[in-house]
Amino acid sequence: MKLDTISRRHLVAAALLAAAPDVAVRPASAALSRLAPLEDGRVRGVAATRLLSLIPSMPFGAPATNATLSAELVAQIEASAAELERSAGADLVRDRNLNGSWRLLFSDGREITSLARGFPGGFGLGPTYQPIDIATGRFENQGSVVNRYGIARLSTTVVGDVNPAPANSLNAAGVRNDRGNRVDVNFRRITFSLDEVFGRPTKLRKVLKPNLQAGVEQPANDVTYLDASIRITRGGDGALFIFRREESDRPLLSVQEREVLYNDDGAIDVTTGSGRAEDSAPPELKRLLREDFD
Repeated sequence: MKLDTISRRHLVAAALLAAAPDVAVRPASAALSRLAPLEDGRVRGVAATRLLSLIPSMPFGAPATNATLSAELVAQIEASAAELERSAGADLVRDRNLNGSWRLLFSDGREITSLARGFPGGFGLGPTYQPIDIATGRFENQGSVVNRYGIARLSTTVVGDVNPAPANSLNAAGVRNDRGNRVDVNFRRITFSLDEVFGRPTKLRKVLKPNLQAGVEQPANDVTYLDASIRITRGGDGALFIFRREESDRPLLSVQEREVLYNDDGAIDVTTGSGRAEDSAPPELKRLLREDFD
């Protein structure tokens, strides 16, 4: 079985990375959206707990999205997140709490929301993690794809670097970095792995080497709230990402392991940042970068 026959349009995004139209979501109380003023750490902690309580568990352990939850619940999540963001301090990208492994719980980002439309053949996005090592500036987006029928299990990883962005830099949405909360993101490699077929381990991997198109804005994310257990991030387009601290079962690649990956002669060059992929790019990346996911 070839990797291309299983990998579909959402597999790259899973690294950033399942539809659940029948998921039962308990209605959230209207009182949860009326948070008290966040004048001290104790109240912020209560507000953070409230935010986490709004986000339901999804099938396969996937992150929730605005495509899998009701509009009412999404509005409550966004309002609760915004309340925490207004209480956040400055210079969060140098906060030691940023270090460690984070699990993505909710996002309205295009690359994540597209996954909620589902996979053919019973495949669905599983848990998605983002481990960060601030000492070395390393990060990974670790996604998994599982199958309800046990046909196969896949994983995908974006390997990259993060560094504090220059003061007053502008992101793609024109927002100025005036609080020291922005990190510049450089994607080094994207890997796809077919890990298991019908319960039997297998090792089949494809490696992509992203190259940012000249003239395109530097990819960047803003850390808009951070404490010991929860992190809120805004993408360059303003997309919302809510993380909970949780250990991934995949250790962050060591510096030495990264060098081996970077020296893989089989890596396929692709251009990113243009909204489209090169004609020579693998179908996974072509489909991810399409504006229309239909």
